[in-house]
Amino acid sequence: MATIPSRCIDVAVAALEADGYAIVPNLASPAAMMKVAGELGAHFDALDPQSCGNQTRRIHSRVLAGAPELQQHMIDPVVMGVMDRLLGPNCIRFQLSSVQGIDVHPGAKDQNLHRDDDIFRLPHPHPIFEISVMWAITDFTEANGATRVVAGSHLWPSGQKPDLESVIAAEMAAGSALFWLGSTWHGAGANQTDRPRTGFYAGYSLGWLRQEELLYLALPPEAVRDMPEALQRLVGYEMKGTHTLNWLDGRDPRKVLELDV
Repeated sequence: MATIPSRCIDVAVAALEADGYAIVPNLASPAAMMKVAGELGAHFDALDPQSCGNQTRRIHSRVLAGAPELQQHMIDPVVMGVMDRLLGPNCIRFQLSSVQGIDVHPGAKDQNLHRDDDIFRLPHPHPIFEISVMWAITDFTEANGATRVVAGSHLWPSGQKPDLESVIAAEMAAGSALFWLGSTWHGAGANQTDRPRTGFYAGYSLGWLRQEELLYLALPPEAVRDMPEALQRLVGYEMKGTHTLNWLDGRDPRKVLELDV
C-alpha cells in the first residue's frame, strides 16, 4: 500500500523502493495551500488555458522568487528526509532540478505516460537519479485528473510499457503530496469535471546531473538572496562537496550572494 502516514520518512522510502511511488496525506495544512495558491494565482491568471497545450496551464521556477510559502515547501523536512535517504548515497549533494505549478482545466485529456529520467538516455533499471513531488493545492481525484502512476514500473527494463489496466489514479486531499521515482511510469489524468485541478511540482536529482530547468537563469543571484539558505543551496548556489565541482572563478559560487564562503 503506497499511502502512508503523514511525516513518516521510513515508510515513504519503503513505498518508493517497492512501488515506485508514495502518497503522504496531509503533509501541509489547508491554510498553507491557500497561501501557495495566492502566490501562484497571478502567474496562472496570466495564461489562457485555451491557448495552453491540453488545457493545462504551467508556470515554472521563476515563480519561487517572492513566494515564501512555496519556498518552504521546497525544503519541507519530510521531502528533504526522503531525498537524503534515496538520492544521498549516490551524490555529495542532491539538488532542485525543476519547479512547476500545474493547473489542469476541464477538458484536459490524459497526458501520455512517461518516465522523467528518460531524458538521461540510460537503460533501465538503474540507480535512482531523480525523485518528483507533486503537492495537491486542490483535491486530486480520478475524475479531475489526478496524477496516474504505474506501481512497480520503476523496476521494468527499457522497452516495457504499461497498459491501461496497470494505471492507478493517485487520489489525495489538498495538502497531501505524491512522491514518485524518475523511472516510474506516470502522467496527469483527464479532467472530466467542471473545475481545475491544481498542484505544484518539485523535481530533485543527483547533484552531478544537469538540472532539468536552467535554474541559474530562472533564479539569478538577485532572485535568491532573500531565500532560505537551504533553498539557495538546492538551486545550486554552493560547491558540491569537492574543491572543483560547481565552482565559479575557482571559488564557492555563494560569493555572488555576497556571503562569506
